[in-house]
Parts: sequence; C-alpha cells; structure tokens
Amino acid sequence: MKAHAREYDVAEIISQSPWFQGLPDKALARLAEAARVRSYRKNSYLYTSGEKGSEVYCLLSGRVRLSLTSAIGQEYAVTDYDAGTWLGGEFLSGDNPARLDVQINEAASALTLPRTLVMEIANQHPQVFKNLFSDYMVRFSGLILLLQSMAFYPLRSRLAFWLIELLEKHGQEEEAGIYLDAHLSQNDLAQLSLGSRQRINKILSEWRERGIVELEGSRYLIRDMSALVQETELHDRDT
Repeated sequence: MKAHAREYDVAEIISQSPWFQGLPDKALARLAEAARVRSYRKNSYLYTSGEKGSEVYCLLSGRVRLSLTSAIGQEYAVTDYDAGTWLGGEFLSGDNPARLDVQINEAASALTLPRTLVMEIANQHPQVFKNLFSDYMVRFSGLILLLQSMAFYPLRSRLAFWLIELLEKHGQEEEAGIYLDAHLSQNDLAQLSLGSRQRINKILSEWRERGIVELEGSRYLIRDMSALVQETELHDRDT
C-alpha cells in the first residue's frame, strides 16, 4: 500500500542514514529518486524467514518485531525496532535469504529502496559496506546482551529489562510517574521476555501490590523506577 511520500523529506532521511554516510551527493540523489514510501497494516510483514528480498527498508513510523518461527509454529521474539531503523541489510550480503520474520506490530510506513541499486552504489562506494558493518556490530552487541539475559536471568529480571528499555524509547514522565505509551499487551511482554502470559500476569500483579507498576487503560504507569531497576538484578528464585 502506498503512503504519501510528500509527508517525508526522503532526501534528508537517506542522507542521515547510518548506511549511507560519506556518500557523494550524486549517489544520494540516485537513492532518493528511487525511494518509495509505503504503508503497512498491523500484523503484516516487511519480509519473512527464507525470503530473498528485493528491497531494503527504513521504518518511518510504527514498530516492527523481529522473531524466529520453528517448524511447528512456535514463535520466539528477538527484539522490537522503532522508527528510524534500517532493515534488510542481510539482502546486501550476497544472495542470502532472511533468517528472521519482520512483522509490523503497529500500523507503519517505511521507505523502500531497490536492493539492486543499493548494491550498485555500494560496489562503487565501499564506504557503504563499512557503514553496514558498523551498524550491524552495534546490533550484534545488543543481541549478546539479550542472550545473556535469556541464559542467566530469571523471568522477572528479563521483564524488568524490557520495560526499562521500552521506557527509554517511549516513556513519558508525569507527576504520577513514567507512562509507557507503547500499547503492549501481556502477550507482547511474554513474547519479548520469553515467558508465559500467566507468569507475566503474576509478576505484574505482584509489582502492582508493591506499588511499582500499574495499568491505566492501555498504558503502563511506572510509579517506582528505582524498584523496577532493582528487579533487573540476578536473583536465585525463578519466577
């Protein structure tokens, strides 16, 4: 579905991309001319595991979730990305298919660029490959932290980690505390924290009783941020 490209400064978005830093104006102009802006419905996909993509993307609005799906349909959420993230870089490393599903979590718009053009410009200007390497190393570091939390921390710590990360991106500080405006269900939190919805509900109920977290409408209110940070510490109990 097409979106209104005039709502966005496509040339500025491309020039500010971490992938295209250092490119000459002529190359940036070619990319801007080929760019398209599209809208995506909630629960649709930018691309899925096994797909050999023909485009790369910059998320302009909304949120996407990267996940793995097993042969029997089990889903494992890896992480969420927000507006400003560039995706599809794996399609620039040869004829390799995607290894993750990238699902739209909130109605979104994305800028798309043809893979063939990006490859052509990257081959002319190897700085693009250096930029991609740097960008993906930063993401790899985040993945290592995620794997550490999965391997060594109990569910309550993993849940606290995710809430704090989401608050850094979407938190709105008010007199009553910090509101999280990410519209996440308990199922979403369960996927991200690698736990069941029932156990997530139990932990949130306990935190409500302790005055740490409340649910107001569709928003989570963090009343005691220091107590939530303490929940990220490694405990012997596994709840």
